[in-house]
Amino acid sequence: MEIGKHTFSNIFKRGIKIHVMFLSGLFLILAVITIQSPDYKQVAPKAILVYLLMVACLYSGRWLGKQSPKKIRWVFLVLLFCLLTSFFSLIGIFGMAYLLGYKDGADVSGYVVITTLLVILHLFAGAIIAIIRMLTRQQINESRILQYQAETELNLLTSKLSPHFLFNTLNNLYGLSREEHTKVPELLLKLSNLLSYTLYSSDEPFVKLKEEVDCIQNFIALEKIRIGSRLVLEVNIGTYDPTINIAPMVLIVFVENAFKHAKSAVYGPINIFLKLWTDVDFLHFEIENTMTAQSEISEDKPSGIGLATTIKRLDLLYGKAYHLEHGGKDSRYFVKLKTPVNAAY
Repeated sequence: MEIGKHTFSNIFKRGIKIHVMFLSGLFLILAVITIQSPDYKQVAPKAILVYLLMVACLYSGRWLGKQSPKKIRWVFLVLLFCLLTSFFSLIGIFGMAYLLGYKDGADVSGYVVITTLLVILHLFAGAIIAIIRMLTRQQINESRILQYQAETELNLLTSKLSPHFLFNTLNNLYGLSREEHTKVPELLLKLSNLLSYTLYSSDEPFVKLKEEVDCIQNFIALEKIRIGSRLVLEVNIGTYDPTINIAPMVLIVFVENAFKHAKSAVYGPINIFLKLWTDVDFLHFEIENTMTAQSEISEDKPSGIGLATTIKRLDLLYGKAYHLEHGGKDSRYFVKLKTPVNAAY
C-alpha cells in the first residue's frame, strides 16, 4: 500500500505563494509576540520550537485530510493520527522540558496534557482545512462540469447527428425496404436507439460503458449502409467490463470524426480500424482512419459534440488521470485514448 507517494514534494505542489505567505505570517505573529516579552532572548528558542511544531502538525494534518477510505483504510488512518500525535507530543514535551530546564522528577503532567491537546488541535485544524479546500474544489469542478454538460446538451440538441447523416440513412433504408425489406426493422431499431442515446445521455456526467459501445455499434451499422462496399472496417472490441463508468458521447465523437474525414476520399477504399478494451485500471480506445491530403481534422470544425468540447469535458471529469493522443501521419489519422475505470459518480 502506498501512503502519500512523494508526500513532501507534493506539499508545495500547488499554491506556493499561499503557503509562503501563510508560513511568513505565522512566523511574524510569533516574532512580534516574542519581541514584546521582556526576556525575549530566552523566549525565542521556545517560540521557534512552537512555530516548527505548529507547522509540522498543520501540514501533517493537511496530508491526513487529503486521504480517504479509498486510499487508506479507516483503521490505518486512525492509527496514523495516533502515531503522529504521539510523535509530535513527545517532541514538544521533551523539547520544552529541555528549554525550560526541567530536572529529573519534576512534575510535567500539566504540560504533557497541554502539549498533547495543542498537537491534536493543530492536526485537526490541518485536516479540516484540507477537507474544506477539497470540497470547495469539488464544488467548483462540479459547476464547471454542469456548465460544459449544458453546452454539450445544447450542441446535441442543435446538431445531434448531422442532417446529412439522417437524410442519407433514411434514403438507404428506403432502398433496402424495396430490395431487402427484412433488414429494415433491425436497422430502424438501431437508428432509434442511436437517436435516443444522443438525446438523453448528456443528462448524466457518466454512463455505463456498454451504453457507449452499443451507440458505437449502432452508428457503425448505419454507416455501413451509407458507404457500402468501399468501407474496409476492422472492429476489435476485446474484453471489457460493461459496468464501468465513462463520460457519455466521448468515444462516439472520435468514431463519427473518423468516418466523416475518411469519407473525404473521393476514390479508393475507406479504411477504418477501431479497437477497445479494458484492464484493471484503464479503458483503452484506439481508432485510425484514412485521410486525404485535403482532409483536415480541425478542432474548430468538429461534428457532433466536437473534439475541443470533448477534450474540455475529459479535463474536467478525469483531470490528469486520462491520456489522449491524436494526430495525422502518412495519410492516416489516429486517436488513442486511455481513461481510468474507477471514475466517480
